[in-house]
Amino acid sequence: MGQLIGRLLPIRNASGLFFFFPFYQVGGAEKVHADIVSCVSDRRPWVFFTNRSKDAAFKPLFEKSARLFDLSFLTLGSLRYYLYIGALAALINRHEKATVFGCNNVLFYDLLPRLRKDVRRLDLLHAFGGEIEHVSLPVVDSLDTRVIFSSQAFADLKNQYSSEGLPTALLERITFIDNQVAVPDNYPAKQTGNRLRVLYVGRGAPEKRVHLVGRVAALARSSGLEADFILVGDLSSLIEAEDLSACTLKGEISDPAELSALYESADVLLLTSSREGFPLVIMEAMARGVVPISTDVGGISDHVKHEINGLLIGGQSEDKIVEAMVSMIARLNQDRSQLEEMSRRAYRYAREHFTPSRFCKAYRALLLGEEPDIKE
Repeated sequence: MGQLIGRLLPIRNASGLFFFFPFYQVGGAEKVHADIVSCVSDRRPWVFFTNRSKDAAFKPLFEKSARLFDLSFLTLGSLRYYLYIGALAALINRHEKATVFGCNNVLFYDLLPRLRKDVRRLDLLHAFGGEIEHVSLPVVDSLDTRVIFSSQAFADLKNQYSSEGLPTALLERITFIDNQVAVPDNYPAKQTGNRLRVLYVGRGAPEKRVHLVGRVAALARSSGLEADFILVGDLSSLIEAEDLSACTLKGEISDPAELSALYESADVLLLTSSREGFPLVIMEAMARGVVPISTDVGGISDHVKHEINGLLIGGQSEDKIVEAMVSMIARLNQDRSQLEEMSRRAYRYAREHFTPSRFCKAYRALLLGEEPDIKE
């Protein structure tokens, strides 16, 4: 019935590009999705959102590039859900040269088996370990290309494909595209004589272990370390009560200019995650000369080189991670020349690897078949 409705709908997507994303709320993944869509804004693609967003802060980023459709009212597995799946499939199948691109949502993978064989199917995997790699497994052989941006994600997919008995040839469909951030033309010099400013920016998901940031701040203060700890995000309920007074909570910040100003005034970025892909927050920080101190998880070590443009902590207990981070912050606070050198290296690395032009050339090549011509 849904497919009949889809064949009769009097609408057509002139671009032939259909994106399926979960949210338009504040978030690193959402920013990446908006950036991808902006690379093909001249085609005015269609973007479907499949989950209910906590806020609409990033919705304007999508609106300026695409036509938007909100499917968050659908309940997975319901009759209405499958009615819409059928209608979407029939609508897409009416387009002679259609491309579907999805990330982090079940609806996209439920849709794929219902599409014509010649519809191009692409997905993006931010990180392995968030369950979507299992949801996508039944249809992975129908994907033309999977986009990742860390060597760890490739290793994890290789192991998964092997354990599930999937053909090794499927690994050849995986491509690497680094994310992008705006990088200033000149190095944003820091105020070397001031108190050290330590920044955390991110969501409060369990794998982020934000409570450790609060513990680092509290231990630093009790150790006599003069540093300010600034936390960005909806995090107040995640910091232990006894640690709150050592932190300055800024709440959610969706204004790019305000967030950029915080980065440019910061010296160090903390990341305490138990798993990651390669988080956008590290790219944003490095682009502004902020030195990352992070747990060594996911694809972080692909770009953050220990003692060169950042500091990494291997697999340890939470107590050891907190102690190691305080020790590293104290060392950089005492040796400002080392801090400045690492800051400059972080900025130079971002200039060489994270520029928007590289990102858009790669995605236009993937989505539109244009020659990438990446020479930077």
